[in-house]
Amino acid sequence: MRARPELKGKILIHGSWDYEFVDDLKPAPGDIVVPKARYSGFCGTALDNILRARDIRNLIFAGIATNVCVESTIRDAYHREFFCLLVGDATSQSGPPFIQDATIYNVERFLGWVTTTDNVCAALTRR
Repeated sequence: MRARPELKGKILIHGSWDYEFVDDLKPAPGDIVVPKARYSGFCGTALDNILRARDIRNLIFAGIATNVCVESTIRDAYHREFFCLLVGDATSQSGPPFIQDATIYNVERFLGWVTTTDNVCAALTRR
């Protein structure tokens, strides 16, 4: 932050208001929460072990920033042989709109599948 003071207050900091869960997305009792301090949810966390212990192989991705944290986690998941599904309209990029398009392209072509919120909700409703 000393080298880039213009980023002050723009990056999630543990214990600050922007690190907290949105009320509608707060974990329920018994939910697993994996705090992370790097771009990838796998880096320095127990996420891989948590998923494998539950025999989870398919991952659905939503969140921010598509081209930073989401894509980093998808790449790490792909290399760990998880099947990745990016919900394109449930993510938001850091930067101009073409960044979102580039990340969606990368995921579609190389790392998994891309779908919409409506398709995910319809699939979950059918179950």
